[in-house]
This record gives sequence, structure tokens and C-alpha cells, in this order.
Amino acid sequence: MAVSMRSTSVPRWRSDSSAVDDLAAGALVTRYVLIADRSVSMQVLRELSGRVTPIPTCIVIVDAGVGSGFGGLDELLTEARIGWRFVVAGPEHMVGAVRARLIAAGAVPAEIAEIIHPDASVRDVFCAHCHTTSPSVPVAVGGRTPCGGCSAELTVYYHYSRRHSTYLGYRADSEELP
Repeated sequence: MAVSMRSTSVPRWRSDSSAVDDLAAGALVTRYVLIADRSVSMQVLRELSGRVTPIPTCIVIVDAGVGSGFGGLDELLTEARIGWRFVVAGPEHMVGAVRARLIAAGAVPAEIAEIIHPDASVRDVFCAHCHTTSPSVPVAVGGRTPCGGCSAELTVYYHYSRRHSTYLGYRADSEELP
């Protein structure tokens, strides 16, 4: 049975900078925070910054692959006020993790624009069996990968948790088990 992409929770991330334009619609924006990882070029950051001129802009570079990696972002969020808008650019697993962190800090989805690399195929996968999250797995949705916790061969399902920024993985042989 085929999966209907209209009925899944897989995010429909945008890969162009026009996602920023939707943030300002009908709102008094007092500051833009551009959040990116090191894979985003300075040229892209300058283009994004240019789209929001003359609004004050702050750029935060995160390193989601190492430890918490969100130190600068967490400090900035303690100063966040109504009217701030957030633009998150980078690979899908980083964008999802930063988005979840922004929501947990009190931002609402309408205040966040996500821009991912169109060729990103690295995902965080949550194992439904041992409850371990395998970070930065190079796998397509619908593909298979070993679990980092229990080593079971997982099928990466078309279910994405925005809260945890992970895809659901279940044992590939679960339908054949007694």
C-alpha cells in the first residue's frame, strides 16, 4: 500500500529564501534572528539578511552535531520578545532540532521560517522498540537503517515528530514476527 504524502506528518520544508517573506505579513516585526549551521554559506546569510532590511538582524551559528551546540541560541532566547521572527537555515535534522527548541522556548510556528538544503538526506530516527534516537542518519524516508541502540534493522516511516525532530523507525521485519 502506497503512502499518501498529503496525509503524513513529513514536513514540507521550503528550500528557497522566499520563506522569509511570509514572516512579515501583517505583523510588527522588531527583530529577525537568522539561525544557521556552518554548512550555510555567508552568501546565503547575506541574501537572507538583505530580504529583511531595514529590520535589525542577529545571526546565530549553531553546531547541532556537537554536544548541545545551541549555547548562543539559548542565550539569545532569554532576551526574545514579541515581534521577533526566526529564520532557520541548514540541513533538515538541524532545522527540525532548532525549530523544536524555539517552540519549547515559547515561539509559535507563525514566527518561524524554515529553509533546508534541497539535497539533505540526513535524518534523526527514533526507534519505536528501544526508544533510542539515532542522530544524523544518512537515510531516505522509506529506507532502512540499523538502530544505534538495539541494532535492529529499522524502516524509516513517513511519520515525523516536530516536537522531537525525529522520524519514526520500526523493525523492518515486524510484520513477519509471530
